[in-house]
Amino acid sequence: MENGKTKPVKAAPLSFLKKISLSDKAKSKLPIGLSYIYLAIPMYIFMFGWIKPVFAILLAALLSFGIYKALKDAPEMEVSFFSNKQLPKLIMVILIAAAWVYLSGIGGYSYQNQDHIWRNAVLEKLVFNDWPVIITETGEYFENPVALIYYFALWLPAACVGKMFGMAAAQTFLFWWCVAGVSLLFMLISGLNKKISPWLLIAFIFFSGLDAVGYFILHNSADHIWLDVNHIENWAYGFQMSSFCTQLFWVYNQAIPAWIITALLLCQKDNRSVIFIYSFSFLACSLPAIGMLPVLCCIGITRIVKTYDKKKPFKENLQDLCKEAFTFQNVFTRVPVALVSYLFFKANTSGTVGFRKTDMERLRMTYLIFILLEFLVYYFAIFKTHKREPLYWVTLATLLIVPMISFGYHVDFVTRTSIPSLVVLFVMVADSIEKNKASGDKRANLIIIALLLAGGITAYHEIGRSVRRTAEHCENPAVVISYPEIDLYEDGARRNFFGEYQDSIFFKYFAKK
Repeated sequence: MENGKTKPVKAAPLSFLKKISLSDKAKSKLPIGLSYIYLAIPMYIFMFGWIKPVFAILLAALLSFGIYKALKDAPEMEVSFFSNKQLPKLIMVILIAAAWVYLSGIGGYSYQNQDHIWRNAVLEKLVFNDWPVIITETGEYFENPVALIYYFALWLPAACVGKMFGMAAAQTFLFWWCVAGVSLLFMLISGLNKKISPWLLIAFIFFSGLDAVGYFILHNSADHIWLDVNHIENWAYGFQMSSFCTQLFWVYNQAIPAWIITALLLCQKDNRSVIFIYSFSFLACSLPAIGMLPVLCCIGITRIVKTYDKKKPFKENLQDLCKEAFTFQNVFTRVPVALVSYLFFKANTSGTVGFRKTDMERLRMTYLIFILLEFLVYYFAIFKTHKREPLYWVTLATLLIVPMISFGYHVDFVTRTSIPSLVVLFVMVADSIEKNKASGDKRANLIIIALLLAGGITAYHEIGRSVRRTAEHCENPAVVISYPEIDLYEDGARRNFFGEYQDSIFFKYFAKK
């Protein structure tokens, strides 16, 4: 509010996103607009790097106009991020985000966890090979030439820099690109929470299930309850839902886009751009896109129910709903992007074991303990404030179901697919704290804070390991903080990254030669 003036806007599709008053119309749209551009830049690079020019120009034109329409329809947020009052807080948030990304190992400045072996190798392939990345001399590893087929969208801007200035420049740019993504995420979450607070960022960094308690129960050991540097996410055999800190430290290439896209969906006040936003997930974070679908449907249906006017004839309501949903960005931008992404990934169908049912007969008790400690404790804590929210029940159902499904050889499906619902859960937990403050319910907030502190042990382990290993390296350079480089197509997990593409529709008709 400035000079006593306010400007009301339409209600968001979730009741916990109340009507807001705006202090600066132009600035209020900025985080959402920047997020659209952040997600679109890798798409442009992919279009002109992988697709024939005639198709790339057409797709880029459709995407550009879709972004223009989405920006026009973008919701306005209450927080004026660049006002004199808020700027110091925003700078603090960005600095904390930079420190968090630094400790994750992105860019190679600090200790890197094992999964960085493959992350670094993907970036190297993108930097030192022509696009599309085709490997012809595969020797004994593949029967035919193969193409790099992976959800590598996050790396593409850094790969462009690397092609011009080398691998070190690519790693440096990747670091700052991830800092920008995390900063945008916190701006979006701040908008949902209607204020900028470094504490909100810290709560996100340390948000986790009660992994230390689970390890104590299942392994009869208190070692991991104390502040140590172990990786304790995999305490429940067959199941894992990673904390946000673990996601950044291990699978940042999927986590950062999934966080931003989910937050963007929560920010929408109507259905005019929801499918457009969701389409960015196809190339950037394929498995989280599956878990994002229930969130998308819930937001869309909730909006339809709330705007349906019983006083109007059904035909008029249907026309209004279609006019809102079937926008240019939702239809003419989303469909080509989805089709191209599908055809590209379809070229690699041999990389992993398909969908199957988890062996629940053998893991039933582990499953019950797992769901209780990973997320049910939070749902119980916010039941009073959010029991009437559709997203409360939809995300709860999603998190209950995804551990029952397996895809691939490991727990990748549950760890990645759960990301969007965990983001929504965090937003609801943060909103519950504000509502409990307003109602004077200190007991409820004490319970939530106790859960956050207990869950934060997981992030402490991840951060502590990075700090300790990096400090050891500074004292003795012989202590290695990053794993040796590997060649992806010689690696044992090579089929996760490459596909024998010669018979694929994408590479036959759409890809550059």
